[in-house]
Amino acid sequence: MVDKKRDFDEFVRRQQEAAEAAKEEPPFDAARELKVWLDRLNSLYAELSGYLADYVKQGTVSHRLQDVKLEEDFSGPYLAKTMIVQIGLKQIRIVPIGTMLIGSRGRVDIIGEAGRARLVLINAKVTNPRQLVQVQVVDPSKPRQTNVARRDQIEWAWRIVGQPPSASFTELNKDTFFSALLDVSNV
Repeated sequence: MVDKKRDFDEFVRRQQEAAEAAKEEPPFDAARELKVWLDRLNSLYAELSGYLADYVKQGTVSHRLQDVKLEEDFSGPYLAKTMIVQIGLKQIRIVPIGTMLIGSRGRVDIIGEAGRARLVLINAKVTNPRQLVQVQVVDPSKPRQTNVARRDQIEWAWRIVGQPPSASFTELNKDTFFSALLDVSNV
């Protein structure tokens, strides 16, 4: 028969460790999280506008922002911006999906008539999805070690997610953005 007191003692110890770790994390503030998300979206759109600036000056590309209603469990409904890019007859929408997602601080889809590309706001050090998952063998007799950085200590960066099975993360820059536009436009 398994020693239930020892199991319970171990359970209590793990819960105490979790409570101590939680004290180190800043308390969750839904309004602050939503503001950070919307600020990051605005920064993303400013960056993308910069990539398109030469074409906009030439009059060959236009773009505009449009309100879109999103709803997430942590915040309820809120308004965000969608960017609509017009290139001749092609219209490409850059649509926010949400912020409280596993492994990231947000996702935005680039949608064209030929498909979609995904942008995720992730830890800048992460280069592939496997790095988002950690597996540890836990020895109950030893203190639990964790190398997980707090969310407020991570440098967040926009990355383009490649198609499965590789699903690599590629740095968002002018060239990769233009490539994504081409991919979703069936060019």
